[in-house]
Amino acid sequence: MEKARKLAEILGRVRDGEDPAKIRTQSRQLLSTLRLRDITRAQKYLLGSGLSLSQLRTLVYAFASILGDQFALLRANLPTGHPVRRIIAEHEMFECFLADLVDVNEEIQQAERITELSSEFRKLEHIAGHLQAKDLHDQREDDLIFPILENYPCSSICGVLQKAHWKIKNMVGNLTMAVNNFRQFEPEQFKIQIDTLSSAIVPIIREHIFQEDNILYPIALDVITDDKIWYRVKQLGEEMGYCAFDAQPCCT
Repeated sequence: MEKARKLAEILGRVRDGEDPAKIRTQSRQLLSTLRLRDITRAQKYLLGSGLSLSQLRTLVYAFASILGDQFALLRANLPTGHPVRRIIAEHEMFECFLADLVDVNEEIQQAERITELSSEFRKLEHIAGHLQAKDLHDQREDDLIFPILENYPCSSICGVLQKAHWKIKNMVGNLTMAVNNFRQFEPEQFKIQIDTLSSAIVPIIREHIFQEDNILYPIALDVITDDKIWYRVKQLGEEMGYCAFDAQPCCT
């Protein structure tokens, strides 16, 4: 626990604006011995001291410049069949679809003419269908994982992330409706609508995934040490399959 408190102090120095390079040099010995558990305990310590999720997220971003990709340890330490590994795999798939959405939006904005048979529109249709699976993914977290964490230090994080789930659901729903109602739009109106929605959806989902991968799940794995709990989550979640892979196209 002493190492976690020292790390929390370092994070505090990052928050106060000290030069990360200077901190890295001064704390080299401590940083070289850190493990994922030390990082998560430091995060819990800071949350317990009143730091908000937004403030902690900012620190995690800054701290990454000191540690490098230490959060890859989360993936490396997870057993193959662990339910959080499935969640992270889905996150990575959604990241791919978000990158595709950025690309296809650019193609649509540059296209002289868009029809339902255009390759740009069909790509958008496909992406929107898979992004709809984000709702099922989030439902698994809301129903199976967040309730387990209510009595732990990350319960406040779950509340913030749960609200974000609703926001993401509405935004992806609007994208789906725009695709389904393509014929009701004038060409330029459709371009504006897709650009507006894409510009909003991509950063909010990326930020959400970052918060879960780098803050919520490392802490959850640290506080829930009973394998029976995770096994039960796995059993209940297996019926859903892999959300990002199993989604049906929204428009056929």
